[in-house]
Amino acid sequence: MQWEESPDAAWVRELSGASGLRAEEAIREIAADRRLFGGIQRAHRAGGRPSYVEIDAPFELYAIARLLRPRHIVEVGVSSGVSSAYLLAACARNGEGTLHSVDLPRLERSARAPRRKDTASWVIPDGQSSGWAVPLALRGRWDLRLGDKRAVVPLLAEELPEVDMVVYDVPHSERDASREFLALDRRLISGAAVIADHGPGGGCCGPLATWARRRASAAVRCQDLGLFGFRAGRPRRTGRTAAD
Repeated sequence: MQWEESPDAAWVRELSGASGLRAEEAIREIAADRRLFGGIQRAHRAGGRPSYVEIDAPFELYAIARLLRPRHIVEVGVSSGVSSAYLLAACARNGEGTLHSVDLPRLERSARAPRRKDTASWVIPDGQSSGWAVPLALRGRWDLRLGDKRAVVPLLAEELPEVDMVVYDVPHSERDASREFLALDRRLISGAAVIADHGPGGGCCGPLATWARRRASAAVRCQDLGLFGFRAGRPRRTGRTAAD
């Protein structure tokens, strides 16, 4: 796990609607919490994962959640739980909010299989499950659901009264993403933040760009990463859907 050197405060401001000063304060707040970073780093090393695929902007996720004070965050894709831990830390500091995470873990095939130490991976270590690096102290506000996102996300959306923040961090086809985004859009409140990770340097996918337009917004890139997000406005009544 790598320390985040230059968080994008402007991106936090764009997605949260907060002032630049408040965005910077929220980032400084989490950057000062070395215990959380150290705990996740130790868990990765103990699991044999000194190099691990993870979201590149955990401080920004924390800051956005801290500023929005969401009641319900939907996260799709967990792996070791870096993004989960930072979102849960924001909920803990806010004193409110639940993180609803969906993951279909890719398990290590064999504990005896050799592993290249220089190869990053999202494979779950032998004997562990999704979110294995999330500190136990943060798990009280965590609703973790294991299963295929194509089935679980629509069911979760039906259960929730509202969705205030979405973090979509999984490899995805445009067809599946469109369906899942449409299911979540039915519960998405105005002012919610929606974030999708497209991998290192990846461009914004069509379904996210379409969803942003439908919510009177536009997807904004976080620095030079494959991370894009938008702040939702009221739905545009065009007769079209997120899948169009």
